[in-house]
Amino acid sequence: MSFESLRKLRVQTVEALMMELAQITHTLTQSEAQYQDLAVTMQRDVVTYDQQSVQGLTIEAWLEWQGRMDSQEAALRRVRRELDQAVEAWQRTKALLVEASQERKLLDLVADKRRDAQRADAARQEQRAMDEVASRRHSTRRESHS
Repeated sequence: MSFESLRKLRVQTVEALMMELAQITHTLTQSEAQYQDLAVTMQRDVVTYDQQSVQGLTIEAWLEWQGRMDSQEAALRRVRRELDQAVEAWQRTKALLVEASQERKLLDLVADKRRDAQRADAARQEQRAMDEVASRRHSTRRESHS
């Protein structure tokens, strides 16, 4: 693989990782909002359950409440797992992005040094050509004056 191809691949990798990080951040934001909504709903239901249980509940109502709370707790655990997975994915992707960005900077630095060396080489070649032309002119003048 050529150096320039490697450099372009690293640039694309950095861009892809940045997009992935943005998507993970979006997922994290949504999961956090969902978690908060579930927690608020559960708290409200606990208050309502406490109020109704003080007044007395039928066995059917009690079973309904237990099912509802179990379901909410399961949903809360699921969203918590999703949050934890998203955080891990964010951390992994961020680490990959940092590594790829460092490699990209290094490749850019090498490319800049190569361009500088090519420019310097071209300038030297141009100077040699100009010196050669000047030397020929000088030799031609000397021969014509003799």
